[in-house]
Amino acid sequence: MAASPAWAQQEELWLDTQSAAPVTGQTVLKPGWPYLVTIQGTFNVWGNTIVPGVKSLQPESAPMFPSPKGTSRNVGFDPEFVFAWSKGHALEKRPEPGAQRSGLIELSLDGGKAWKHPASTAAFNATEHAYGYEVTGASAALQVRIADKPVTDNTGRLKVVVVPAEELWLDTRSATAVPSKLVLQKGKPYRVTMQGTFNVWKNDIVAGAQSGQPEPAPMFPNPNIANRNVGLDPEFAFAGVKAPGTAPSRASLIELSLDGGKTWKHPASTAAFNATEHRYTYDVTGEEVPLQVRFADSQVSDNFGLVRIFVLPGA
Repeated sequence: MAASPAWAQQEELWLDTQSAAPVTGQTVLKPGWPYLVTIQGTFNVWGNTIVPGVKSLQPESAPMFPSPKGTSRNVGFDPEFVFAWSKGHALEKRPEPGAQRSGLIELSLDGGKAWKHPASTAAFNATEHAYGYEVTGASAALQVRIADKPVTDNTGRLKVVVVPAEELWLDTRSATAVPSKLVLQKGKPYRVTMQGTFNVWKNDIVAGAQSGQPEPAPMFPNPNIANRNVGLDPEFAFAGVKAPGTAPSRASLIELSLDGGKTWKHPASTAAFNATEHRYTYDVTGEEVPLQVRFADSQVSDNFGLVRIFVLPGA
């Protein structure tokens, strides 16, 4: 299976905070596919100029991206935080000063049935006011809205960029490394998600109390070969574990290289065994070369099963 073009289909949307109408992308987000949604900008939802309170940060003089209509005022919101408010506002009663999380910008991934502000642990970005959110496609286009009434006294637009993950396929029957098409920028965070099940033994796995229960076939089978039952996924051996070990037991057969193939290792993980999806996500840092993935097994001809890999910029 060939890799999908890396980041070739990114889409840009603009949300005007003066409009209650959701903004809808043109691209249908594939089910189960990871996407990075980056939202950037500043805005105001109050009709008056902000005169900062004691616990408020300083407002900025105008929106980063002005609304096409109306007169711009100073601003105190970005996609993730309210950072400036006037004297006497309820936020003055909060015990902690400074920027506070705000959920005014909402996303829908299911055609508008459900809306919510995406989860984030990002710190306040006082310079760029840009935040990344990792979402998963659900066979509908992304929709974005501002959850505010009324909107007529708002000012400022937000830039929304939707980036799909790059897809790679690792064949456990091949010793050849699989490279990404994208060069991972030096020092930048990325998320690598692996999913699948496979086997590395010639014979069917016999279930046991300690050795674990195999699954009847790979999640992603090799084409044109007879498949057997399986007992491994990207992070665990869940069947076929030999005594005195007990299944599930961590395994490290899938290795990454971030430096052009000079060094290889299985990425660190504290994730629990995922018996349902066999899917795990790893945080890595770019080194100005493509990511490479390989299967570290001395004899691959008796293996079977494919592993699906997604590479996405970190949120």
